[in-house]
Amino acid sequence: MKLDDSYARMLERHPTMSAEAQATVAQRYAHARDPRDADRLVLGNLRLVVKIARELGAHRSDLMDLVQEGTAGLVHAVHLFDPGRGVKLTSYAAWWIRACITRHIMTTTRMVSTASTREGRRRFFDRTLPGPDRSLDAPVRREDGDDSIRARVDLIADDDASRPDVRCEEHEYQQRLRDVVAAFRPTLDARERGIFEMRLLREKPARLSDVGKRFAVSGERIRQLESRVRRDLRTFVARSLPEREPAAA
Repeated sequence: MKLDDSYARMLERHPTMSAEAQATVAQRYAHARDPRDADRLVLGNLRLVVKIARELGAHRSDLMDLVQEGTAGLVHAVHLFDPGRGVKLTSYAAWWIRACITRHIMTTTRMVSTASTREGRRRFFDRTLPGPDRSLDAPVRREDGDDSIRARVDLIADDDASRPDVRCEEHEYQQRLRDVVAAFRPTLDARERGIFEMRLLREKPARLSDVGKRFAVSGERIRQLESRVRRDLRTFVARSLPEREPAAA
């Protein structure tokens, strides 16, 4: 797939912004909401849009359509981006870019070619094939008494857990949490570290009596030490990671 010549020339005039420059401009835009800063962030990430469009549409011929959809996702991400959450703009924007491009592909592509297999051809001649795929943009009438006509995609229930921004934030937070837990381990002495690994990090914790035998103390003493390690871990995490706020709607 090839970009339009005019678009390729435009990309040459707007190189990718460095991570430091993006962080500075994003912080400024979050406070002042200057449209010029939003434009800078969008133009500085257009190559990311092209990269994702090429990945998702490797076997399609409408690259510029995918780029257009991905750019819409990028613009949306820039407007919603909150630097205070500790997520990189490129990571956040990539989820929105992929979501918009994927939605376009879903609405313009028949997801399954039913006659491409032996079973599909048999069902074709038996007239048992399912009906043709319906576009998510196809108009439908609601079944709850509402006479208005809406697009099929508008009737699909939202799932907050699958929203690109929520998934992006959760991924980034989990990675940071793993880093914090790794940093917490060196703060423990040898016995506390053993309790931490045998009781808190295992999917199936070792029995208190077994841990006690390893360190020549009672199971009750291990329970007391474990409670202290848990308390110290909560304090360490709370100090290292700011409390997350709900994602913006």
